[in-house]
Amino acid sequence: MSDGPVSSPEANLAYQGEISQNKEGISLYKSEKFNVFVPKKPKIPLNEGLHIQISDGHDKSDSPKEVLARYLMAEGVAKEISESSLTPDPWANTRLEEGQVVSSYGRVFGEESSMGKPVDALNRSVPEISGLEPNYNTQKLQELSGRYLPKWEELVNNMELFKDGINGKDMNEVAKDVAKIWENDKIKLELVMNPHLKGLHLMVSPKESFRRQWQTVKPVTDEEKNLYIQQEQIYLQQTLEVTAVAMGVQKLLGGKGELHNSGNWAQGLKSMEEGGKFDLENLLENRKAEKRSHRPDIAAPGMQIDTGMHTHVYIPEEGSVILPEMSKQEAIKKGREDIVKQWEEIPPANSAQLEEVRIKLSGGKLTQWLEGNCKGKLRNPNFT
Repeated sequence: MSDGPVSSPEANLAYQGEISQNKEGISLYKSEKFNVFVPKKPKIPLNEGLHIQISDGHDKSDSPKEVLARYLMAEGVAKEISESSLTPDPWANTRLEEGQVVSSYGRVFGEESSMGKPVDALNRSVPEISGLEPNYNTQKLQELSGRYLPKWEELVNNMELFKDGINGKDMNEVAKDVAKIWENDKIKLELVMNPHLKGLHLMVSPKESFRRQWQTVKPVTDEEKNLYIQQEQIYLQQTLEVTAVAMGVQKLLGGKGELHNSGNWAQGLKSMEEGGKFDLENLLENRKAEKRSHRPDIAAPGMQIDTGMHTHVYIPEEGSVILPEMSKQEAIKKGREDIVKQWEEIPPANSAQLEEVRIKLSGGKLTQWLEGNCKGKLRNPNFT
């Protein structure tokens, strides 16, 4: 699959028919397998971004491959949100939250530059919605999703993970900031020694960095454009394999917490006035042009935003995942004593935590979990 129709959401693909509201919320795309919708009560208000959930009807009991299939659809949703001219959101996050809920969150610039904060989706008094106006055109988003997301569902049908095997090995490398726990030829797993929350914070990253979790391969020849479903999507495959490793880590460490693909603290995601790369005036006047000017497969190197694909595994000591809204350095610069204090109250990882993580993941446990749960075709003939 190439970057033709997939990274150009306005591509002229067949619209899949009338899609409207259902009991869960505002449906953007519905097939035999997937329901992609904006919840009736989204976790964030529309002025902060678009919250879209991906369900297959039995999310809590899904196998790891079924969760990953929904996660791949979430990547398509994130790409649609962040690159379409129909949305004001120039950035998106994906998450696997409690109950195996898979969501994509659009991020928009607000009065307090909300795009630069981790998504705050906890216990917020967000009102129920019956439509997306005036922030978004509901009908146009439904039509776009009906043309665009079937191509991602075809990718789900064709995706195969860890084709050359897992080939994992335990590691014991401790540096100042991270301790490497496990790796294979393409992926590394590290414990973050100065975590972003009270609890365990691990990070799974591809060894060869790329810019966006939903980054796709740009076609070159006409043959590639005609056969894009058969093309390998190396970045999306790596995103899914990294996410699979993160899921295994979460499960083997007890199943609590959340997985986040975010990157909101990146300097380039700020407006030009704040020292970042987004021209807010141009974004307002010509969304598509401004968004395209930062896409890693199109933009000049100096215009690309300084993000990299990785998955955070957040496992709190107790309660929910609560993250500071900015880095400690930025909080100090802005005089946000409350956030500086929040950082100072987060203890660094200690040797006992590191040893506990090693015991639960080492001895081939993580590799075996991946072999048994994630290797092979993402969707098989018995995948209902």
